[in-house]
This record gives sequence, structure tokens and C-alpha cells, in this order.
Amino acid sequence: AKAVKAKMIDHISQEVYKKHPDLKGVKPQITPRKGDTSSDTLLIYSKSVSGPGGKKINRIVRAVADENGKIKKISTSK
Repeated sequence: AKAVKAKMIDHISQEVYKKHPDLKGVKPQITPRKGDTSSDTLLIYSKSVSGPGGKKINRIVRAVADENGKIKKISTSK
């Protein structure tokens, strides 16, 4: 898998921030997709937020993008 360019990561991040404004400014952890021949890249945005009752919960958003920086899928964990 080719490395995703910084400019592309910025573009992908902007899309993620648009959908999830609370994650704005969070730098993604970038992982090439393993075990297949695709050149997709997985970006994981995670942030610790206060949940109900003041408990800390990790908010995680995963974005899968192709080699052109086009987002294929965004999924969240609550």
C-alpha cells in the first residue's frame, strides 16, 4: 500500500470533523489495510470524552479511504 499523502489526510480529516465536530483537531492514527491487496488506508480518530455520570469513555471514529483520499466508509463507536 502506498503511503497516504499529508494533504489527503487533511482532506479526510475535514470530512470526519464535519460529521463529528467534537473530534476536531484530533490527529488520526493511520494504518494501511492489511491482509488484502487493496491500497485502502484506515484512519482512526479517538478521543476521551465524559460520558453519562462523568465516566470517561473513548469515542472512536474509523474512516476508510482509498489511495485517492476518497472516503469509502466512516464508522463510529459510542
